[in-house]
Amino acid sequence: MLRFFSTFPPLNKLPIFSRLKSNIPIMQHVLKITSLKLNQQPLPKQPVPDLEKTAERYLKTLKPLLNEEEYCNTDKVVRKFISEDGLGPSLHKKLQERYEKTENWMGVWWLKAAYLGYRMPVIVHSSPGTVAPRQGFKSAEEMYTFAARLVEAVCNYNAMVKSGKMKQEMVRKDPLDMLPYGMILGTHRQPDRGLDKLLHTDHAKHIVIICNNHFFKLNIVDGSGKSLNENQLKATIKDIAKRSCTAENAVGILTGDSRDTWAENHAILKDIGSNSNVLKDLESSLFVLCLDKELPKDAFKSKNYASVRSVQTMTGFSSCTNAGNRWHDKTVQYIVSPGGYCGMEYEHSPCEGVPVAVLHDFVLNQVARKSETKCEDTTNFPKAEELKFILNDKLEEAIKEAARGVDKLSENIDMECFTFEDFGTDEIKKCKLSPDSFIQIAMQVTFYKLQKKPPAHYESAALRRFISARTECIRSTSTESVAFAKLMISDCGSDSEKKEALTKAINAHKQSAGEAAAGEGIDRLFFGLKMIAIDEKIELPAFYKDVGWTRSTHFTLTSSQVPFKTASFMCYGPVVPEGYGCCYNPRPKDILFACSSFQDCPETSSKAFAETLRENLCNMKKVAEQ
Repeated sequence: MLRFFSTFPPLNKLPIFSRLKSNIPIMQHVLKITSLKLNQQPLPKQPVPDLEKTAERYLKTLKPLLNEEEYCNTDKVVRKFISEDGLGPSLHKKLQERYEKTENWMGVWWLKAAYLGYRMPVIVHSSPGTVAPRQGFKSAEEMYTFAARLVEAVCNYNAMVKSGKMKQEMVRKDPLDMLPYGMILGTHRQPDRGLDKLLHTDHAKHIVIICNNHFFKLNIVDGSGKSLNENQLKATIKDIAKRSCTAENAVGILTGDSRDTWAENHAILKDIGSNSNVLKDLESSLFVLCLDKELPKDAFKSKNYASVRSVQTMTGFSSCTNAGNRWHDKTVQYIVSPGGYCGMEYEHSPCEGVPVAVLHDFVLNQVARKSETKCEDTTNFPKAEELKFILNDKLEEAIKEAARGVDKLSENIDMECFTFEDFGTDEIKKCKLSPDSFIQIAMQVTFYKLQKKPPAHYESAALRRFISARTECIRSTSTESVAFAKLMISDCGSDSEKKEALTKAINAHKQSAGEAAAGEGIDRLFFGLKMIAIDEKIELPAFYKDVGWTRSTHFTLTSSQVPFKTASFMCYGPVVPEGYGCCYNPRPKDILFACSSFQDCPETSSKAFAETLRENLCNMKKVAEQ
């Protein structure tokens, strides 16, 4: 079964989660910020899973994570919660009533809790980066040509989406929600104290280009309504680079600060001079293009190309290079720099990773098709309007403070990205195994070998088979996966025993993943019950204070499959200080991995994780071939 995955910040990291109120203002129709009609076939509503069955599945997932005494106590807490005298059934009934009254019972709650209410910086923690294959520009001219064709390709993609003629995607006979495709371009996250706002326009006529911290507004259609061609775009981009020789104040770095700090500075910025107009131009743009400076050569001393570029994609790398050359509130930021680098960062609020990956592949393929043709010079091009921010002393000091924070985060994120070339999904399928489950179990063995304990392992399943739905958690850790991990790292056990254990681990994962993708997972139901309790001002049930819940939602390993057809990969940071993140793009002949951890945690090492993962993938294939 085909499934798509992306990551999110876990609920235990969300400071607003325990104090969300139902009367917090939020945009009306926030789940449908686009007016486009992209679904040719109707979709069902996301179901509310059965309480007792979900509780049993939940208890099963806790067995590898709790000792016997802890499990016995948790079992009592869960049984009491779901009993006739417990709070569970009454909360579940109210959740079912919400299901009847709404298009999607989880949607607005989830958008608030997981995204718009998330107060940490979006960089590393929430907004994924995408690194494209190295382009190998031989000159600045080639980079400008590439950038022009990239802009043209994004505009062509936007026109295709707006036409409403995109074929509805399917998983077997089930149609998938196409609405996310209309929510990528033209979307912007506006900071606000406590809870941000999501803004969108279906009719964006301009983009914003950032170069050396300068902001430029470029109308992508001329006065007659005709789109700019690649020759005009290249000439305009060259002109922007020429006008940006001297660095401007790094206003963009403010968007990499904590959300409440940025909200305060945003309010100050907006009230000065014509800054509100500049902000409106950013908010209403189709997307942002960042023309970056090349990184210093010593940036690549201890890391490979992909690992260094992943940090550049997520943060700008440093305040001395490109961290100010960003506007992280924009859903789509494309990034191009000398040395052949192309990347994209996307703000996670509107949608999951797969529609963004489809956009990315479309753009790269369209640019590649033009690689043999020459982009002609022209003097007939529109001059982009420079957008000038006016600053005061407080904002200049805020920029310095934000720079310190972004630099600290950039230095702390430890990325180890690599292409596993020994085999890909074709070889795994020959063993009659699920490629995704195979990779997930390899991560389990890797974590267990390094940490000597199983992870609380999060894998995100997209729920696009339901209208306006987001994700469900696949709890990848199972008693079967732990049993296999123990067998693989020990000297005991025959080849046949290992193969049997591998098969059991993969089957357990497939079952859990199938339930999650069908809307019958564990975490979203209990999220919904907790939200009902908050809305009804009911004291939080003991269930949510129990070690079973707190430990199993403290995700020490967060993983996502984000498939690209191109040799691109998505990347993000861990969701807990002592955790790992692992995003992967499984392709027929290879698998691209982006492994992350934090430098200041002595218990973790991205390099060790990556090297051990390589080893385990090969060892598991030998076992599978027995």
